[in-house]
Amino acid sequence: MKFSKDAKIGLVVIGAIVILIWGVNFLKGFNVFSSEQVFYARYERVDGLKKSSSVTLKGYKVGQIKSIKFSSASADHLLVEFAISDQFKLPANSVARIESADIMGTKEIKIIPGKGKTLLQTGDTIKGSIEGDLKEQVSMQMLPLKKKAEKLMSGVDSVLTVIQYIFNENTRDNLTRSFGSIEQTFKKLENASGTLDTIMTGQKSHFENIFANVDSITGNLKDNNKNVSTILSNFSNISDSLSATNIAQTINNAKATLKQTNEILEKINSGKGSMGLLINNDTLYTNLEAASNGLTNLLIDVKNNPKKYMHFSLFDTGKTVYMDSEKSQKKKDKENHVYYKVQIMSSASQIPLDDTAFKGHRKIEEIYFNGRYKYTIGETQNYKDIIRQLKKIRDDFPDAFVIKISPEN
Repeated sequence: MKFSKDAKIGLVVIGAIVILIWGVNFLKGFNVFSSEQVFYARYERVDGLKKSSSVTLKGYKVGQIKSIKFSSASADHLLVEFAISDQFKLPANSVARIESADIMGTKEIKIIPGKGKTLLQTGDTIKGSIEGDLKEQVSMQMLPLKKKAEKLMSGVDSVLTVIQYIFNENTRDNLTRSFGSIEQTFKKLENASGTLDTIMTGQKSHFENIFANVDSITGNLKDNNKNVSTILSNFSNISDSLSATNIAQTINNAKATLKQTNEILEKINSGKGSMGLLINNDTLYTNLEAASNGLTNLLIDVKNNPKKYMHFSLFDTGKTVYMDSEKSQKKKDKENHVYYKVQIMSSASQIPLDDTAFKGHRKIEEIYFNGRYKYTIGETQNYKDIIRQLKKIRDDFPDAFVIKISPEN
């Protein structure tokens, strides 16, 4: 079958028209060869939203706006019709919000899907919302700052009011006088500082001596630190001993002793007992005075007639010697082979003969008698010689005395 030239031209024109219509719709975002869902949303304003503006879901373009018109004659709301691909199913509680697509202010509808299980059908109306413009966003961000600034200004105003009330004319005068007083005070301090500096300069040598003495004292303390520690330790031991001592018992004993002493004194004052009689009885005093006089007379007689009373013992060895005269005693000593020694020490235990207790004396003899050790120096039959030796030895041994040794001992 052959087409005429006119038919071919007609087919080409029709095809071109179809392609043109499809291309125009494609450029506008309408795909005539794909199925769509149409929804509606109501807004109080559209803020520059235009026909053919994009409809996005999570930042991806899923459709476009088909028409914008008032929903009624009163022009209370605008009804926006938009279409999206039928492959996207939206829950019934989804929201279509007008937002800015870029910083230039281009508007688009952003689908915010809900979480319900019921799905929207073609022709349903979606809840609409409008994102605040830049002015509103700035206003919302600045609103808290504005409130804070208002509170701050209110506080500043209150502070200024208080300051004005405080710093009135009288207060300013008082402050002026106070500053004048402060200036005078600083002048006095300056004068005092100068005076002190003069004193310090004049007494510099004295202060140097004082510091030198202090340094010497601290040096001595440092050098004698061990001794100081020992002294403190001794004080600590003494305090510990005092703490351990039963002071309360000691005080009680002292009180008891004082009480007994008071009782004794009361008895003496009342004439009871021997002491009371001695103090209060004149007869006893008279007898004692007579005895004292008799003793005095006896001593005078002994002094005048010594040979009558000379019967005494020279030593403690258990042997008593009586002498009638010095010549007769010398004669008896020679006949009986008697000799004398000086006893310097006596001890219950034995002492080494080279012990320091003998103070360097040599020729020390040891005699054990009646359970004690007796240590002697010297040996002679002449009594005067032993007495002279005793006087020399008493410089080192004040308690030394002469003993007599005989064969009978």
